[in-house]
Amino acid sequence: MKIEKILIWFTAAIFLAYGVLFALFPSSFSNIVTGSVPATTSGLIDMRATYGGMSIAVGLLMFLLGANEQTIKLGLLSVFVVLIGMAITRVFGIIVDGSPNKLMYIYLLAEIIAATIAIVLYRNTNDVD
Repeated sequence: MKIEKILIWFTAAIFLAYGVLFALFPSSFSNIVTGSVPATTSGLIDMRATYGGMSIAVGLLMFLLGANEQTIKLGLLSVFVVLIGMAITRVFGIIVDGSPNKLMYIYLLAEIIAATIAIVLYRNTNDVD
């Protein structure tokens, strides 16, 4: 298996797992990630939809893009765009909100590393005719 496909599918698996866990156990995983739990049922519902449903969808789309040689390059670009978007807004949150927990820095580092690998692979991958 090519490194490009491994990166796309690994990223997809993380999003899928994260999404399933937040869809099924939003209180528990919110507490693990942020140190708190939404105070309302609407907060939990939105967490299931956003952290859960959207993460599941992103993971599934990445799996599909990684499954076909003709969409590998698009898959790498999707990994880059999603992760760099998360990294930029995470830095914004750290600056604006302050006092992040250690997990926020771990996520930021992982996002930057994976996004960098994705864009380097993207630039070095030839288009499939």
